[in-house]
Amino acid sequence: MRYGQLHYSIVAPAGSVADKKTPIVLFHQSPNSSVEFDALVVELGKDRVAIAIDTPGYGGSDGPDEIPTIEDYAGAIAEGLKGLGYGPNRPVDVFGYHTGSKIAVELALSEPKMVRRVALSGIYVVSEERLQKALSTLVHPRSSEDLFDRFCTSLPRYKEMYKARGVPDPAWGRIRIDSMRSITRQEFGHEAALRYTPRFPDRMSKVTQPVLLLVLDDGLAQETRDAKSFFTKTKATVVDHGFDAGAFFNRAGDVADALRKFQDAPK
Repeated sequence: MRYGQLHYSIVAPAGSVADKKTPIVLFHQSPNSSVEFDALVVELGKDRVAIAIDTPGYGGSDGPDEIPTIEDYAGAIAEGLKGLGYGPNRPVDVFGYHTGSKIAVELALSEPKMVRRVALSGIYVVSEERLQKALSTLVHPRSSEDLFDRFCTSLPRYKEMYKARGVPDPAWGRIRIDSMRSITRQEFGHEAALRYTPRFPDRMSKVTQPVLLLVLDDGLAQETRDAKSFFTKTKATVVDHGFDAGAFFNRAGDVADALRKFQDAPK
């Protein structure tokens, strides 16, 4: 893609079973990578192709040298998916989490013949005051030393957070390690997502593909439920099964079933 190589994880069932179901492509939150979906792609990949993309600049993907826009991310990912053979004659379904939800919406709008259905979680739509506060507190690491100092300071908090969420070791360690691979570009995704936020409601209102809003108790549960009102050109279904913020690991099978049911439902 435009920034270089696009890294992804892929799981698929053996034989021709994979050809009978629409593939699903997953987009992670910033500044993580596709490893936060490691357990989920295994579950989804039992009866269909499941692909977890590293957003450009994160995980193993090459990325931009300047802060991109969500449109830039979506465009680069579209190039990568086309390189894998996906498009109008071979569409995919998408699932986006936090920053990934904005990438998924933008991809659905820019490539409507490639994207068949859209599942979202962690919808971030906030007041201008809250948005400006988030932007004012966003700090880009100045160097590797700065990044590692911040990592060491935050490690005890993250360790307790992942433990409370039921994310096993070494999975949570791999998530944290991958979150640092961008070094000084670690917060590019957050800034792109925040600056896209004022446009997000309007962009959601233009989506025509069927939409699933998957509620997780991750601090944005109510915002995710309320997002249903933005989808005025399509049917948006809210699924609230009591998933907590660690559900991609501690309830990966249940999350996969919810996504699978959405994918396989009659249009």
